[in-house]
Amino acid sequence: MRLIGPTSVLVIALVALAACSSSPSSKSTAPVTLASEQVTLEGSITRVDRTQRMVTIRGADGGEVDFFAGEQVRNFERLQVGDRVALDYTTAVALEIQPAGSAEVGATVEQGRSVPAAGARPGGAVSETVTVVAEVVAVDAAANTVTVRGPRGNVVTLDVVREDLRAGLRRLKAGDLLRVTFSEAVAVDIRPRPQ
Repeated sequence: MRLIGPTSVLVIALVALAACSSSPSSKSTAPVTLASEQVTLEGSITRVDRTQRMVTIRGADGGEVDFFAGEQVRNFERLQVGDRVALDYTTAVALEIQPAGSAEVGATVEQGRSVPAAGARPGGAVSETVTVVAEVVAVDAAANTVTVRGPRGNVVTLDVVREDLRAGLRRLKAGDLLRVTFSEAVAVDIRPRPQ
């Protein structure tokens, strides 16, 4: 299951690069978390489409959400209308500045998953971490812009609009590397139906 598409990685990387405010040195800087969010949806199953593996969940506010229960949701056949459900969705974006030549420009994707044992309550979790390393091509502190070259050779100039981040531009230089890591995880826990 692919959670993050190539377009999302590029957009996330560009936003993170524009937000850079750490100062590079001869050593890598510690990763800085730029954004992190966790959302939990709790509710009960109102519909199960076994053919399409779709589950409709009604939250406490009465709104309904359709959820695709991929192969990572083991014991799917045990789901029933009325079962209590908890979906946890977590995202995080981290940025790290590295000196020139310390890494190769590129992108990597790591995926993980966990499934309950056969016969256990239905559920599961999937995660994906995308790391993009881009090279700083140019910095124009007067114009508040950073130009970077991504893994596919694409060159993009970014406007740094936040005042508190503009001071960091003076410390960046051509050749520095920006490592952006985007993590996304979804965990599903099915609870027994109330008696």
